[in-house]
Amino acid sequence: MAAIANTLSVFEAQAYAKMVAPFRVREVGSKAWMRQHNIVEQLNIQAHQNALTKHDEFVVEAILEAEKVPTLIHHLLATEAWREKVFPHLKDCVKSSASIKVYVALYHEATVCNLLEVLMYHENICEGGGDAMCELADYCYRKLLRLSTKRIKPPKPKAKLDAKAALAAAISSSHSSTDTLTEQAKKIEYSTAMCCITLARFLTDHLGSLPVSVPRQLLDHLDLPMVLVPLMEAAPWQRRSSKGIEKYVEGQWLKIERKDRLRLSKLEAQVWLTLYNLLMDQRWRSLYEFTNYRKDVLVRLKRYLNDILKDQLPLLKDLQRLLEELSLMKMPAAAKPLHLITPVASIRESVYRTESGKEREEEEWKNIALELVKSVFAENSKDRQEEMRALAEVYSGGAIDALLEDPKCSECGSPATKRCSSCESDWYCGRKCQVKAWKRHKPLCKLLTEATKRKAKTHTASGSKDKIKNKNKNSLESKAKALIQEVKVEEVKIDRLKIEEIKPQTINAKEVKTETESKQGKETAMRCLDENGEAVSGANEDSRGVDDMLALEEIE
Repeated sequence: MAAIANTLSVFEAQAYAKMVAPFRVREVGSKAWMRQHNIVEQLNIQAHQNALTKHDEFVVEAILEAEKVPTLIHHLLATEAWREKVFPHLKDCVKSSASIKVYVALYHEATVCNLLEVLMYHENICEGGGDAMCELADYCYRKLLRLSTKRIKPPKPKAKLDAKAALAAAISSSHSSTDTLTEQAKKIEYSTAMCCITLARFLTDHLGSLPVSVPRQLLDHLDLPMVLVPLMEAAPWQRRSSKGIEKYVEGQWLKIERKDRLRLSKLEAQVWLTLYNLLMDQRWRSLYEFTNYRKDVLVRLKRYLNDILKDQLPLLKDLQRLLEELSLMKMPAAAKPLHLITPVASIRESVYRTESGKEREEEEWKNIALELVKSVFAENSKDRQEEMRALAEVYSGGAIDALLEDPKCSECGSPATKRCSSCESDWYCGRKCQVKAWKRHKPLCKLLTEATKRKAKTHTASGSKDKIKNKNKNSLESKAKALIQEVKVEEVKIDRLKIEEIKPQTINAKEVKTETESKQGKETAMRCLDENGEAVSGANEDSRGVDDMLALEEIE
């Protein structure tokens, strides 16, 4: 895999994590809110890059250090409230020119959910969430319940139309921005619900690190196993199209061959692992009271536990044994529920209630929608161009492309081989689809092109500054080297002068040395002569004494 350039550095990720802040529902779409969305989106892209490359996950550490997990959960719940309460009143009033901003507001929920999906893999993030994890569990429960009851359905595959039908569809969709926004909202809700399956699995993986209220809420208050069994039966991760059976894998619908239909997808495995964590761990199993109703629902899972499934997930053999035991057991009567203290959903209440503490009525939500249409989502908003440029800078570049799979045509969905030459964002299977999509793609293409040009200008400006700095640096270095060389030359000259001054002194010293040596030689020679002279005289005297003695003997 080719190396992926980081979107953010470590220090930028730390700064961005500190800048993440909560917002009110009436602020969605504002300039400050758009800044928050760009920050969270860049953190999300960088977190996925780190997870993909198995690099140092500094985004996780930055969010944990800044204690922003509850704030991200606040983003999730506030955007959910905006989509459920404000968007239905707003979608009919928004002009087509401001529809991109509405889509960004809807997409923010998927962005936060996707970021939490990466973060929740780490146990310390679950610990850092504190009591806010109860509200995240409640959010996941609502999504899974809607999936199991088929209120959230997989998006319908695009049917192949003939020329007349395609022309009629193009004409009808050209003036129905409301239907387009509604369809996009459904797709985003489906993708967030799929993320919630993974979030539920990570919650049950780290139940031991969460507050005591979280397992109590999942097992007693929400009764999550009773939602997971119908979810397994509904199988919202697969659909039937003209190509055959398709499964939702990594955000894409892939055709499943007949021989691979019993192969587990990641989402199916997440549901089985969540059930295993809740029912097979003795700590949580003791909190779950098995009644006749719960036994009847759980036993319905036995028909899925075949040998092929157990080969793929061997730990399901223990779950099968438990289900066999339950089917043979006679359940006792339901005991009286314990009155446990559960934490108040403070984040959700702050979103759905006014400052006085009263719950918002439908009329108030409608007033918020009308207020946003007049100010934030107006057709000629002052800040819209600047906000779209900032948004284009976030999504332009190769960081996102590196995380995506093989490109698909943005018009028909078939494999694409050609790309828009101006913005390089949308892919097409041919010129025909590109011409069809041009009216829709033109404003976005213009924004992305301007964003890339601005980036190129900043890079060239910074590059020219670096070149000037390098030139100045090189000139300074050359000047310094020249000065050092001059100093060395001067030092050599000074050394030569000193040597010339010292030379006569050394000659005189040599002469003095020779003179002193000659004098010393003369003195030693004279001393030697004197000593010899004394010795000779002494010898003469001795000889004279011997002669005298001989003479005396003769006389006697």
